[in-house]
Amino acid sequence: NIVGRGRKRKTTDRVDKAIQRKIKVNRRKSASSIKHEIEKELGVIISNDTIRRRAHEIGLHKRGALKKPYVSKVNRLKRLNYVKMYRDEPMIFWKQVLWSDESKYNLFGSDGKIMVWRTSTEEFNPKCTVPTGKHGGGNVKVWRCFAWNGVGNLIFVDGNMTGEMYKEILVENLFQSSKKLQLGKEMVFQHNNDPKHTSRVVKNSLDKQYVKRLIWPPFSPDMNPMEHLWDELERRMKKTPAKNEKELRETLQAEWKNIGQDVTNKLVESVPNRLYECTRMKRYPTRY
Repeated sequence: NIVGRGRKRKTTDRVDKAIQRKIKVNRRKSASSIKHEIEKELGVIISNDTIRRRAHEIGLHKRGALKKPYVSKVNRLKRLNYVKMYRDEPMIFWKQVLWSDESKYNLFGSDGKIMVWRTSTEEFNPKCTVPTGKHGGGNVKVWRCFAWNGVGNLIFVDGNMTGEMYKEILVENLFQSSKKLQLGKEMVFQHNNDPKHTSRVVKNSLDKQYVKRLIWPPFSPDMNPMEHLWDELERRMKKTPAKNEKELRETLQAEWKNIGQDVTNKLVESVPNRLYECTRMKRYPTRY
């Protein structure tokens, strides 16, 4: 070897471009899969390390894919309509919103992370995220709500929730939480478009009580600051892992009640920026 030249490159320009093209087309494809395809198509012998080096040369590295809902073109338009409808609302409006959601909580948790090729700035690129369903797996189901002033009630749900069950949860907890959080007559209720939430029995009950609601876009958990409040709760739960379901329920209630107004203030104050990010991301899921 000539001094200063370094190691001779093992692949041709044609092979390099083929490798990089395959990576860009399918960000989830493994180095091993690409290696076998290149060897079969171009008749060359290469290693997994060569695949990784060629990816690194164009700034792509294997990273865990963020889980984001799949948003169709129709639902992206609905997200745009939501932004247009509420982007000029002052902060006093958002301070009157009672945010809600249901979740399942895993006793022992799970991982199952999918890896993708991406650059350092592509974390939220739709090609580099994984579509999610509405809820993850778990063994304790809860309904909860919060507003700018703090957290409202957290209720455990036994069995499969129906529209009638959801109506009863709201009857027993909606105004109780609103009163606790001093929202008054200007309270605006937020819930998503789950079929239980949009059922006739629930709609009639809310209409009868003159409850104002946000017109919520489908598949938009990133617009709901509740998602980050749940993340905060999960971080706190990890400090005192529950050994069984009874302990899990007790710890969830205790840690939920311990979440302070400093946390809920920041989350509600993030709403205008969530709307801005939705526009910036062309209505695809945002960093939230």
